[in-house]
Amino acid sequence: MKKGKNKKSWWRPFLAAPILFFLAPISIGLYLTHPFPARTTKNPKDYGLDFEEIEFFSRKDQLKLSGWWIAASSKPSNKVVITAHGYTNERAMEGIEGLQLAKVLSEQGYNVLMFDFRNAGQSKGRTTGFGFFEKHDLFSAIDYAIQKKNQEKIALLGWSMGASTALIAGCEHPNVSVIIADSPFSDLEDFLKENLSFWSKLPKRPFTPIIYHSMRKLHKIDPNEVSPIYSVSNSKGKSFLLIHSIGDEAIPFTESEKIFRAISPGSPKEFWLTENGEHINSYLLNKDEYQQRVLQFLDQYFQ
Repeated sequence: MKKGKNKKSWWRPFLAAPILFFLAPISIGLYLTHPFPARTTKNPKDYGLDFEEIEFFSRKDQLKLSGWWIAASSKPSNKVVITAHGYTNERAMEGIEGLQLAKVLSEQGYNVLMFDFRNAGQSKGRTTGFGFFEKHDLFSAIDYAIQKKNQEKIALLGWSMGASTALIAGCEHPNVSVIIADSPFSDLEDFLKENLSFWSKLPKRPFTPIIYHSMRKLHKIDPNEVSPIYSVSNSKGKSFLLIHSIGDEAIPFTESEKIFRAISPGSPKEFWLTENGEHINSYLLNKDEYQQRVLQFLDQYFQ
């Protein structure tokens, strides 16, 4: 009896190994699509701004989303800049002092709408879709600005995942005229297959395909539908400002280069490649120039 029991135990690790091999990357895929929501500890009042707490519902599934409406500080305006935060961030973009940029925009006559995507900040939901679900959240923010605040001129300003989402939603929504994208990826499917190991901390082979397919099958996220490069190549009547740091390791600056080259002929476009800084740190390290470039672009093309 003792010998048989030892023999059975000897085989147990070999039976468990395949399960563990697949379980680890699938669990990481689950974590990447269900990160803990970032907490917001500051609000516009900390920067001397009057603001309104707002709520609206995503076009996708009527999920409740939360945000701030920051009115232009000088006089009533029909121009709004809607911001779109990055992955595992929240509306204030505290890490790069996004509220400071909102203050500058407000002082220059722009209303600012800052909101949390699903599964971020104060918004509801548990799944982050890398732009797949967030596109619909951003559509709803645009609709809110038009229907509830009577805005006529709309610009989108996004970082990282929010930048890619802004490119997609902005190209599709007829009321958006200006899109400012800081550190976007060009195509989610290609980006994940090439760069997912940076986020998962696992070797590309064999784990990236397992994580990628778990996202598609288990979490119902279709990366094929998240393609900023396709959106800009089929869009007309929009103006694009791309910003990226040459030192970005999370999303290489070559992603913005691909998007810039793909923008449809005749569409106004600018590309600012900053010299230093990590992912989405261009504003934090170049505040004055960043503000100047954004305001000049808005003034020139927000017509």
